[in-house]
Amino acid sequence: MYQLRPPSPALAAYIESYWFVEPDPDPVDLGVDVFVDGRADLILNFGVPYTRRVIGGAATEHAGSNLDAQRLVPIRIEQRGRVHLVGVRFRLGGVGPFVRQELRPFTGATPTPSAVFGPGVEAVEAAVAALDPDAAAARLDAFFLESLRLDAGRPGFERALAALTASDGRAEVADVAAAAGASVRQVDRWFARQLGIPPKVVGRILRFQAALRALMRDPGCPLADVALAAGYFDQAHFIRDFRRMSGGVPRGYRGYFPPAGPADFAPNVVVFVQDGRGKSKRR
Repeated sequence: MYQLRPPSPALAAYIESYWFVEPDPDPVDLGVDVFVDGRADLILNFGVPYTRRVIGGAATEHAGSNLDAQRLVPIRIEQRGRVHLVGVRFRLGGVGPFVRQELRPFTGATPTPSAVFGPGVEAVEAAVAALDPDAAAARLDAFFLESLRLDAGRPGFERALAALTASDGRAEVADVAAAAGASVRQVDRWFARQLGIPPKVVGRILRFQAALRALMRDPGCPLADVALAAGYFDQAHFIRDFRRMSGGVPRGYRGYFPPAGPADFAPNVVVFVQDGRGKSKRR
């Protein structure tokens, strides 16, 4: 039922994967926990409405498709009944090359696909609803390849993001700007346009993700050591940030790193799909 497809190599720097939850004859109970990671998901929903619940907060119901944009809070997606989803998982900063507007207004929001990508995405949505995953991935590739445009600020943004990512979010914004050959103000503008989140906030997200990877790789590592390695001033600050971005506490996420996980694995999504026969899957 749950399947992944890679994007075209020409899109791999911006899109992590296409994902599919196909209709099942029996009722399905689906739950997705998404931690804060600065990435976005385009969700094309052809099934029953789903609930988007901020972990520890409010819930909203969504009957149609949307871009679940760069999240600053952890969320849980819940869907029961006839589930049929096609999704696009973008990399950090990966939405920018496919839009012609600043992304900051979409941060934390769930705009319609056409509000972000233009009316042309509506034809794509109509087409992929009836396609198998391989054909749907090819159709999505065609749309994103046609939409791909790197504006004048993109190279500088990529240099700045690379410097911030290489430090796991610990680099000061002034140092990131120097690495990109730009002013701090220019870097702020690049991040507002290409990502929608200020570089300082991206740094916090990267530190959290680095700590989460460390916990998953080495379940026995003391929390104080994890916090120090991730650049937190103290363990209490680390635990507060962890709770804000995951909805839980650090000890609950020890040891889940997949054996074949890549070095930049973002352990932020756990998916459970359960049908009437009691089968389940986790990504």
